[in-house]
Amino acid sequence: MKIALITHHFPPHFRAGGEQYALRLAQGLYQRGCTLEVVTIESISEGELVPRCETDNQYGFPVHRLFFNLGHAPNQYEWSFRNPQLGEWVYHFLQQFQPDLVHVNSGYLLGGTMPEAAFALGLPTVLTLHDYWYVCPEITLLQRNGRICHEPVPAAACVWCALSTKRRYRLPDQWLQGRVSDLFVALSERPHIPLLPGIQARRDLVQERRRYLLQVFARFDRVISPSRFLLAKLAAYGLPIHHAVNIPVGLSDTHLPASAAATSHPLHIGYLGQIVPHKGVHLLIKAFLKLKKQPGTCQLTLYGQLWPKDKYQRQLRQLAANDPDIQFAGLYPNEEVGQILGQLDLIVVPSVWYENQPSVILEALATKTPVVATRLGGMAELITEEKNGLLFAVGDVAELTAQLQRCLDEPALLPQLRAGIEPIPSQEQELALVLELYEAIRRY
Repeated sequence: MKIALITHHFPPHFRAGGEQYALRLAQGLYQRGCTLEVVTIESISEGELVPRCETDNQYGFPVHRLFFNLGHAPNQYEWSFRNPQLGEWVYHFLQQFQPDLVHVNSGYLLGGTMPEAAFALGLPTVLTLHDYWYVCPEITLLQRNGRICHEPVPAAACVWCALSTKRRYRLPDQWLQGRVSDLFVALSERPHIPLLPGIQARRDLVQERRRYLLQVFARFDRVISPSRFLLAKLAAYGLPIHHAVNIPVGLSDTHLPASAAATSHPLHIGYLGQIVPHKGVHLLIKAFLKLKKQPGTCQLTLYGQLWPKDKYQRQLRQLAANDPDIQFAGLYPNEEVGQILGQLDLIVVPSVWYENQPSVILEALATKTPVVATRLGGMAELITEEKNGLLFAVGDVAELTAQLQRCLDEPALLPQLRAGIEPIPSQEQELALVLELYEAIRRY
């Protein structure tokens, strides 16, 4: 089978969960004998508006890396979801490659025109979801004032999120706990109150984005979601999910030990992932600082890319500065994740957005490392409280502190949680389901 895999990003320079999924899928297909070519976005800020392609074979199959400058677009917002230049490039690529099937990984950066190229050529198509990009320009359903869009919001709310990239809008709204955005949305929804031309045009474009992407989403032959929660949330936002299937992420045990180390002294708590606001790392540090512990009895190690000029990371360092038991360990090679988890007694996943199916939770469960996670989204789907981990309410430092304190004070708790961890799906099981889906689409 000839497969074209189109993905928002691809390793080695991008290594988050969606990118690791794309790499595992590509390598699995290649090892199964498929003829495979990957198309990925390497940069949206280099070169001209017309994509430039660089191709390499470092993984054994061609990876076509596209570079273009979205800053040259006549309307950057519109081109972020409907980029005609990307659609044209992919159309010619697919004409030349002539795949049996096109698998699109995510929607972010790709927009709707890349899958539309496959539709136009009559090729079978599969979409894998990792986030909420098809209904949320911010991807996370998380507003900049910290609120989660639990339910569909008016288009004006998305306009406010875009405006909030600027401090003069964001800071007053944060200070007033979202009241400014509430007022903006309320006034925007009143027909007798005229809007500024720029605001009206942006609201119309948000509505057009919703209409257009709903049509694109509906045209895929099949949609894969690793979590059931994500599908339910997209359905609540009006997307059709009759063609969607739940295929949980599977992991290879190549770099994962059979089990984690026994509970140690001092207690080792870890965080692995992006060190960015929506991951809630600040909540973890605050909770750790509140623990009732003697110096040296409990350690927190934070693994993730560090940027010296990043404002959020500077705030985290200042927050943790007076506690010698907090360490920023920096980025780690993905092949060392098993070794790192084997040195930890538990990990914390304190995200403040609707995570889909975080790879770090799966990796922790695969090594029988208990997880303390937010009681939210796909995280709560993976963790059964008091069985394989503990949960706490989103943003609730007090409850997170209490759960960590239990791990410190109750010697039997972590062994009990480790014993309750069940095997997770293997990479081979996941790939078998994906290939079965491919064949079903081709027969249809």
